[in-house]
Amino acid sequence: MSVEPVQWQERVSTVDPVGDDGIITPEAVVLDVDTAGFASRILAGLLDLTVQVLALFVITVVLGIAFAGDESGTLTALAVATFLMLFGYPILFETWLRGRTPGTMALGIRAVTIDGAPIRLRESTLRAMGGVVDKLLPPGGITGALFVLLTPRHQRVGDLIAGTIVIRDPERFVVTPALWFSAPRGLEAYAETIDPTAITVEQYTVIRSFLTRGRVLSPQVRATIAVDLANRLAAEIRHRPPQYVPPEAFLICAMARYQRRNGPGRARA
Repeated sequence: MSVEPVQWQERVSTVDPVGDDGIITPEAVVLDVDTAGFASRILAGLLDLTVQVLALFVITVVLGIAFAGDESGTLTALAVATFLMLFGYPILFETWLRGRTPGTMALGIRAVTIDGAPIRLRESTLRAMGGVVDKLLPPGGITGALFVLLTPRHQRVGDLIAGTIVIRDPERFVVTPALWFSAPRGLEAYAETIDPTAITVEQYTVIRSFLTRGRVLSPQVRATIAVDLANRLAAEIRHRPPQYVPPEAFLICAMARYQRRNGPGRARA
């Protein structure tokens, strides 16, 4: 006889805890993030400008030597180099470093899409095109500064065009591969009723990552993800836990049973 898994219900709050500053993921989960402020973005921009000016100075010297005696060729090559430095610099680094340039990396901020995904070539190109309005058009940077100060998510024109937002880089955690789960106190006997045979390595990896890194999430977001993961896992292993077992406690019990059977190091850290 098949077992119908229990479906936990998410507690829906009528109060938006993050307002207009949060990120809404494709799964309709609101992530409470700290958007980069005006000062940090200005400092990052000045650092990037310094790098660009120094690089352009070196390029100018090299071009002067390479095109010695050919003033027209030097000016043409310099114009091309300047264009590539203005547009290619942010596009190259933001695509390569997943939303960061040397300046934003130094300040601990990065650009992401409005749904929290890393930006790609398309978004970085649109941001660079919007930078013409933000930085180069008169009155010289004032437009971008006003947009950052006045928009709810501190977005400049390039961000609005590309659909991106600049956030503070979240703290990274390195999880020990041999982390061992144990059933919560009082649920040891219940954990023994869980059959972990149907749990895949991919499911174990995702749930283990959530349980070990969930502290960086707000309580509402953590509860939402726990409900979703618990419902999916219960359906996958055809298990119906008691109503008194919270979703996250069920996940811990299931991970403990999986590790007892397969060992703690099956997933990549």
